Amino acid sequence: MTEHTTEATQRIAARIAGWTLLLLMASGFTGMFAFGANPIVEGDVLATAQNILAHERAFRGSLACEIVMLNCDVVLALALYALLKPVNSTLALLGSFWRIANGGMLGVGVAASLVALDLFSNPNYMSLLNGGQSHPLALLFFDLHDRLSLMGLMFFCFGAGVHSWLLYKSRYIPRIISGLYLFACIEMLLCCFTFLIFPTIRAVLDPAFVVPDAIAELSAALWLALKGANVPTGAKEISSTVVS
Repeated sequence: MTEHTTEATQRIAARIAGWTLLLLMASGFTGMFAFGANPIVEGDVLATAQNILAHERAFRGSLACEIVMLNCDVVLALALYALLKPVNSTLALLGSFWRIANGGMLGVGVAASLVALDLFSNPNYMSLLNGGQSHPLALLFFDLHDRLSLMGLMFFCFGAGVHSWLLYKSRYIPRIISGLYLFACIEMLLCCFTFLIFPTIRAVLDPAFVVPDAIAELSAALWLALKGANVPTGAKEISSTVVS
């Protein structure tokens, strides 16, 4: 009876993970492309302020999409833990913690961008900071959002890498999908460390470096949402097979 309940929970969790991942990707792409190009103009505070204030609603919409993303990542972390716990409970929990850490980083980043927007448009801040002083400070908060996004992506890569490894070992989804997912996580993580050490390279590789992950995540999301997980009978048997 316990094994049957575990398997049923895993299958439900797989479907939840798939649909949540699809929602996460949809909100992410909407935030990236539906609201125009990056409004931040390097080294030009006035141009950045004009860009953002001219499209303030669109900019706030992109932040709303980011909030949807980070909440999806929390749900996804719990769903994948429920799915992968019988495979290796310690690694499944570790991967979920890393994913939730990514959500936390993104949340602080969104708050930083909202503060920056207030510094551009709120007359109370502008009068308090003697007019033009609020604009350079706003750019600092936008930069903080950018740095937190990079750090969050690194946490995401660790968490998704662990989960994709467990998916690969368990054969819950085709190994070609989980293997591509694992490769994409490693590739993105290496790129993130490269950007951290050599910041100028990011302008060359961004956003192309996320393409392998987008393909892998879309494949995994569609499989889990439409077909679910191929969970064998007997959770204990799965766990012992993976460990060996």
